[in-house]
Amino acid sequence: MDIKELRSFCMVAKLGTFSKASAALNLGQPAVTKHVQRLESELGRSLFERNMRPLRLTAAGSNLLRMAEPLVEGLDTLSQHSPLAATTPVAVGVPHGFIGSILPEAVLGLRSAFPMARARILTGTKEELYEMVQAGLLDFAVAPDPGPSRSLDFTPLFPSERVLIAPRDHPLAKQAPASLEEIARYPLILPRHQTQTRALLESEFRRLRIPYDIVVELDSIELLERYVELGVGLAIGLRGARRAESWIRLSVVGLDHLLPSDMTGLIRRRSSPLSEPAMALIAKLQDLTKPVAAARRARSRA
Repeated sequence: MDIKELRSFCMVAKLGTFSKASAALNLGQPAVTKHVQRLESELGRSLFERNMRPLRLTAAGSNLLRMAEPLVEGLDTLSQHSPLAATTPVAVGVPHGFIGSILPEAVLGLRSAFPMARARILTGTKEELYEMVQAGLLDFAVAPDPGPSRSLDFTPLFPSERVLIAPRDHPLAKQAPASLEEIARYPLILPRHQTQTRALLESEFRRLRIPYDIVVELDSIELLERYVELGVGLAIGLRGARRAESWIRLSVVGLDHLLPSDMTGLIRRRSSPLSEPAMALIAKLQDLTKPVAAARRARSRA
Protein backbone atom coordinates (compact mmCIF):
# COMPACT_ATOMS: atom_id res chain seq x y z
CA MET A 1 0.00 0.00 0.00
CA ASP A 2 1.15 3.52 -0.84
CA ILE A 3 0.96 6.28 1.76
CA LYS A 4 -0.79 8.51 -0.80
CA GLU A 5 -3.50 5.91 -1.20
CA LEU A 6 -3.95 5.65 2.55
CA ARG A 7 -4.03 9.43 2.93
CA SER A 8 -6.75 9.72 0.25
CA PHE A 9 -8.75 6.92 1.85
CA CYS A 10 -8.59 8.54 5.30
CA MET A 11 -9.66 11.92 3.93
CA VAL A 12 -12.63 10.44 2.05
CA ALA A 13 -13.64 8.59 5.22
CA LYS A 14 -13.38 11.80 7.25
CA LEU A 15 -15.23 14.12 4.83
CA GLY A 16 -17.73 11.69 3.33
CA THR A 17 -17.28 12.60 -0.34
CA PHE A 18 -14.56 12.23 -2.96
CA SER A 19 -14.98 15.83 -4.08
CA LYS A 20 -14.36 17.31 -0.60
CA ALA A 21 -11.42 14.96 -0.06
CA SER A 22 -9.83 15.97 -3.37
CA ALA A 23 -10.17 19.66 -2.44
CA ALA A 24 -8.67 19.09 0.99
CA LEU A 25 -5.73 17.16 -0.47
CA ASN A 26 -5.29 19.53 -3.41
CA LEU A 27 -5.60 16.57 -5.79
CA GLY A 28 -7.88 15.94 -8.74
CA GLN A 29 -10.93 13.88 -7.90
CA PRO A 30 -9.95 11.13 -10.40
CA ALA A 31 -6.63 10.70 -8.55
CA VAL A 32 -8.36 10.30 -5.17
CA THR A 33 -10.83 7.83 -6.70
CA LYS A 34 -7.98 5.77 -8.18
CA HIS A 35 -6.17 5.72 -4.84
CA VAL A 36 -9.21 4.23 -3.11
CA GLN A 37 -9.87 1.80 -5.95
CA ARG A 38 -6.28 0.51 -5.75
CA LEU A 39 -6.68 -0.13 -2.03
CA GLU A 40 -9.92 -1.99 -2.65
CA SER A 41 -8.23 -4.03 -5.38
CA GLU A 42 -5.29 -4.93 -3.12
CA LEU A 43 -7.58 -5.91 -0.25
CA GLY A 44 -10.19 -7.58 -2.42
CA ARG A 45 -12.98 -5.77 -0.54
CA SER A 46 -15.08 -2.64 -0.85
CA LEU A 47 -14.16 0.08 1.62
CA PHE A 48 -17.22 2.32 1.15
CA GLU A 49 -20.93 1.82 0.68
CA ARG A 50 -21.20 4.01 -2.40
CA ASN A 51 -25.01 4.08 -2.46
CA MET A 52 -24.97 6.17 0.73
CA ARG A 53 -24.61 9.96 0.89
CA PRO A 54 -22.38 10.86 2.61
CA LEU A 55 -20.29 7.77 1.95
CA ARG A 56 -20.33 5.19 4.72
CA LEU A 57 -17.49 2.83 5.57
CA THR A 58 -17.96 -0.89 5.20
CA ALA A 59 -16.71 -3.20 7.97
CA ALA A 60 -13.45 -3.62 6.04
CA GLY A 61 -13.20 0.16 5.62
CA SER A 62 -13.70 0.74 9.35
CA ASN A 63 -10.94 -1.75 10.17
CA LEU A 64 -8.54 -0.14 7.69
CA LEU A 65 -9.29 3.37 8.97
CA ARG A 66 -8.57 2.30 12.54
CA MET A 67 -5.12 1.07 11.47
CA ALA A 68 -4.27 3.64 8.79
CA GLU A 69 -5.30 6.89 10.45
CA PRO A 70 -2.61 6.88 13.21
CA LEU A 71 0.03 6.07 10.59
CA VAL A 72 -1.03 8.87 8.25
CA GLU A 73 -1.30 11.40 11.10
CA GLY A 74 2.12 10.37 12.41
CA LEU A 75 3.77 10.83 9.03
CA ASP A 76 2.01 14.18 8.56
CA THR A 77 3.34 15.31 11.94
CA LEU A 78 6.89 14.46 10.87
CA SER A 79 6.44 16.36 7.62
CA GLN A 80 5.23 19.45 9.50
CA HIS A 81 8.66 19.70 11.17
CA SER A 82 10.67 19.21 7.99
CA PRO A 83 12.58 22.15 6.42
CA LEU A 84 10.00 22.21 3.62
CA ALA A 85 7.25 23.09 6.11
CA ALA A 86 8.77 26.53 6.66
CA THR A 87 8.15 27.44 3.00
CA THR A 88 4.59 26.06 2.87
CA PRO A 89 2.10 28.94 3.24
CA VAL A 90 0.23 29.14 6.54
CA ALA A 91 -3.43 29.25 5.46
CA VAL A 92 -5.59 31.45 7.70
CA GLY A 93 -9.29 32.20 7.29
CA VAL A 94 -11.13 35.34 8.42
CA PRO A 95 -14.79 36.35 7.95
CA HIS A 96 -15.83 38.64 5.12
CA GLY A 97 -15.72 42.23 6.34
CA PHE A 98 -13.34 41.46 9.20
CA ILE A 99 -11.68 44.72 10.24
CA GLY A 100 -8.48 44.46 12.20
CA SER A 101 -4.76 45.15 12.30
CA ILE A 102 -3.68 42.35 14.64
CA LEU A 103 -3.39 39.69 11.93
CA PRO A 104 -1.02 41.79 9.76
CA GLU A 105 1.07 42.55 12.86
CA ALA A 106 1.23 38.84 13.67
CA VAL A 107 2.33 38.02 10.12
CA LEU A 108 5.13 40.58 10.44
CA GLY A 109 6.20 38.87 13.66
CA LEU A 110 6.10 35.50 11.94
CA ARG A 111 8.49 36.72 9.26
CA SER A 112 10.95 37.77 11.95
CA ALA A 113 11.00 34.24 13.39
CA PHE A 114 10.75 32.42 10.04
CA PRO A 115 12.12 34.62 7.24
CA MET A 116 11.01 32.13 4.57
CA ALA A 117 7.47 31.75 5.95
CA ARG A 118 4.46 32.80 3.90
CA ALA A 119 0.86 33.39 4.86
CA ARG A 120 -2.24 32.86 2.74
CA ILE A 121 -5.31 34.75 4.00
CA LEU A 122 -8.71 33.52 2.80
CA THR A 123 -12.13 35.02 3.53
CA GLY A 124 -15.57 33.46 3.75
CA THR A 125 -18.74 33.30 5.75
CA LYS A 126 -18.25 31.78 9.19
CA GLU A 127 -19.88 28.52 8.01
CA GLU A 128 -17.51 28.38 5.02
CA LEU A 129 -14.54 28.94 7.33
CA TYR A 130 -15.64 26.12 9.64
CA GLU A 131 -15.94 23.78 6.64
CA MET A 132 -12.52 24.80 5.31
CA VAL A 133 -10.89 24.13 8.68
CA GLN A 134 -12.63 20.75 8.91
CA ALA A 135 -11.52 19.88 5.37
CA GLY A 136 -7.90 20.80 6.07
CA LEU A 137 -7.92 23.73 3.62
CA LEU A 138 -7.02 26.12 6.46
CA ASP A 139 -4.47 25.71 9.22
CA PHE A 140 -6.80 27.74 11.41
CA ALA A 141 -9.39 30.51 11.26
CA VAL A 142 -9.86 33.70 13.27
CA ALA A 143 -13.64 33.75 13.57
CA PRO A 144 -16.63 33.67 15.95
CA ASP A 145 -17.16 30.69 18.25
CA PRO A 146 -18.65 27.76 16.26
CA GLY A 147 -20.24 26.31 19.39
CA PRO A 148 -19.85 22.71 20.56
CA SER A 149 -18.14 20.60 17.91
CA ARG A 150 -16.66 17.11 17.77
CA SER A 151 -14.02 18.09 15.23
CA LEU A 152 -13.16 21.75 15.99
CA ASP A 153 -11.33 23.38 18.88
CA PHE A 154 -12.05 27.01 19.79
CA THR A 155 -9.62 29.19 21.75
CA PRO A 156 -11.05 32.65 22.65
CA LEU A 157 -8.97 35.68 21.69
CA PHE A 158 -11.09 38.80 22.20
CA PRO A 159 -14.68 40.09 22.12
CA SER A 160 -15.38 41.57 18.69
CA GLU A 161 -18.09 44.22 18.41
CA ARG A 162 -20.15 45.44 15.50
CA VAL A 163 -19.10 48.92 14.38
CA LEU A 164 -20.31 51.77 12.22
CA ILE A 165 -17.74 52.99 9.70
CA ALA A 166 -18.24 56.62 8.69
CA PRO A 167 -16.31 59.59 7.28
CA ARG A 168 -14.66 61.56 10.07
CA ASP A 169 -16.88 64.59 9.41
CA HIS A 170 -20.13 62.60 9.41
CA PRO A 171 -22.72 63.52 12.11
CA LEU A 172 -22.82 59.94 13.44
CA ALA A 173 -19.04 59.97 13.80
CA LYS A 174 -19.31 62.84 16.27
CA GLN A 175 -22.24 61.46 18.23
CA ALA A 176 -22.88 57.71 18.27
CA PRO A 177 -26.31 56.71 16.95
CA ALA A 178 -28.89 56.09 19.66
CA SER A 179 -30.91 53.72 17.46
CA LEU A 180 -30.72 51.68 14.28
CA GLU A 181 -33.27 54.06 12.80
CA GLU A 182 -30.67 56.84 12.86
CA ILE A 183 -28.29 54.66 10.84
CA ALA A 184 -30.97 53.66 8.32
CA ARG A 185 -31.52 57.32 7.40
CA TYR A 186 -28.28 57.18 5.42
CA PRO A 187 -27.33 55.00 2.40
CA LEU A 188 -25.55 51.80 3.43
CA ILE A 189 -22.51 50.00 2.02
CA LEU A 190 -22.53 46.33 2.96
CA PRO A 191 -20.57 43.18 2.11
CA ARG A 192 -22.05 41.36 -0.87
CA HIS A 193 -21.86 38.08 1.00
CA GLN A 194 -24.52 37.24 3.57
CA THR A 195 -22.24 37.67 6.57
CA GLN A 196 -23.54 37.18 10.09
CA THR A 197 -23.29 40.93 10.69
CA ARG A 198 -25.31 41.78 7.60
CA ALA A 199 -27.91 39.10 8.37
CA LEU A 200 -28.24 40.40 11.93
CA LEU A 201 -28.53 44.03 10.82
CA GLU A 202 -31.17 43.36 8.16
CA SER A 203 -33.10 41.10 10.53
CA GLU A 204 -33.27 43.93 13.08
CA PHE A 205 -34.35 46.41 10.40
CA ARG A 206 -37.19 44.09 9.37
CA ARG A 207 -38.17 43.34 12.97
CA LEU A 208 -38.38 47.04 13.79
CA ARG A 209 -39.97 47.81 10.39
CA ILE A 210 -37.26 50.33 9.56
CA PRO A 211 -36.84 51.12 5.83
CA TYR A 212 -33.22 51.13 4.65
CA ASP A 213 -31.28 51.68 1.45
CA ILE A 214 -28.26 49.62 0.36
CA VAL A 215 -26.44 51.76 -2.17
CA VAL A 216 -23.40 49.49 -2.80
CA GLU A 217 -22.49 45.84 -2.15
CA LEU A 218 -18.77 44.97 -2.16
CA ASP A 219 -16.55 41.90 -1.73
CA SER A 220 -13.49 43.78 -0.50
CA ILE A 221 -13.24 45.47 2.89
CA GLU A 222 -10.61 47.81 1.44
CA LEU A 223 -13.00 48.96 -1.28
CA LEU A 224 -15.78 49.25 1.28
CA GLU A 225 -13.65 51.61 3.34
CA ARG A 226 -12.78 53.63 0.23
CA TYR A 227 -16.44 54.09 -0.71
CA VAL A 228 -17.20 55.23 2.84
CA GLU A 229 -14.30 57.67 2.69
CA LEU A 230 -15.71 59.16 -0.53
CA GLY A 231 -19.05 59.76 1.17
CA VAL A 232 -21.08 57.20 -0.79
CA GLY A 233 -22.61 55.77 2.38
CA LEU A 234 -22.06 54.23 5.81
CA ALA A 235 -20.85 50.69 6.48
CA ILE A 236 -21.38 48.18 9.27
CA GLY A 237 -18.63 45.68 10.06
CA LEU A 238 -17.19 43.40 12.70
CA ARG A 239 -14.25 44.97 14.44
CA GLY A 240 -11.21 42.77 14.81
CA ALA A 241 -8.66 43.37 17.54
CA ARG A 242 -7.07 46.75 16.85
CA ARG A 243 -4.12 48.43 18.45
CA ALA A 244 -5.24 51.94 17.46
CA GLU A 245 -8.87 52.96 17.92
CA SER A 246 -8.85 55.71 15.31
CA TRP A 247 -8.11 55.75 11.62
CA ILE A 248 -6.62 58.60 9.66
CA ARG A 249 -9.52 59.10 7.24
CA LEU A 250 -12.41 57.19 8.83
CA SER A 251 -14.23 56.97 12.14
CA VAL A 252 -15.18 53.65 13.70
CA VAL A 253 -18.07 53.87 16.16
CA GLY A 254 -18.95 50.96 18.42
CA LEU A 255 -22.49 49.59 18.17
CA ASP A 256 -22.54 47.12 21.04
CA HIS A 257 -25.43 49.11 22.54
CA LEU A 258 -27.48 48.30 19.43
CA LEU A 259 -26.10 45.00 18.11
CA PRO A 260 -24.63 42.05 20.04
CA SER A 261 -20.89 41.37 20.10
CA ASP A 262 -19.21 38.06 19.28
CA MET A 263 -16.33 36.26 20.93
CA THR A 264 -13.67 35.86 18.26
CA GLY A 265 -11.00 33.22 18.57
CA LEU A 266 -8.79 30.61 16.96
CA ILE A 267 -10.56 27.69 15.30
CA ARG A 268 -8.51 24.57 14.64
CA ARG A 269 -9.26 21.06 13.54
CA ARG A 270 -8.99 18.85 16.61
CA SER A 271 -5.88 16.63 16.76
CA SER A 272 -4.60 18.03 13.45
CA PRO A 273 -0.84 18.75 13.44
CA LEU A 274 0.37 22.24 12.56
CA SER A 275 3.67 23.37 11.13
CA GLU A 276 6.09 25.37 13.27
CA PRO A 277 5.31 28.60 11.35
CA ALA A 278 1.58 28.05 11.92
CA MET A 279 2.13 27.49 15.64
CA ALA A 280 4.35 30.59 15.78
CA LEU A 281 1.67 32.67 14.08
CA ILE A 282 -0.93 31.45 16.59
CA ALA A 283 1.37 32.31 19.50
CA LYS A 284 1.94 35.79 18.07
CA LEU A 285 -1.81 36.36 17.70
CA GLN A 286 -2.37 35.31 21.30
CA ASP A 287 0.37 37.65 22.55
CA LEU A 288 -0.99 40.60 20.57
CA THR A 289 -4.60 40.15 21.65
CA LYS A 290 -4.00 39.74 25.40
CA PRO A 291 -3.88 43.51 26.12
CA VAL A 292 -6.80 44.17 23.75
CA ALA A 293 -9.02 41.60 25.47
CA ALA A 294 -8.03 42.92 28.92
CA ALA A 295 -8.80 46.52 27.94
CA ARG A 296 -12.23 45.59 26.58
CA ARG A 297 -13.08 43.59 29.68
CA ALA A 298 -12.13 46.63 31.79
CA ARG A 299 -14.33 48.91 29.67
CA SER A 300 -17.27 46.50 29.94
CA ARG A 301 -16.95 46.40 33.75
CA ALA A 302 -16.82 50.18 33.82
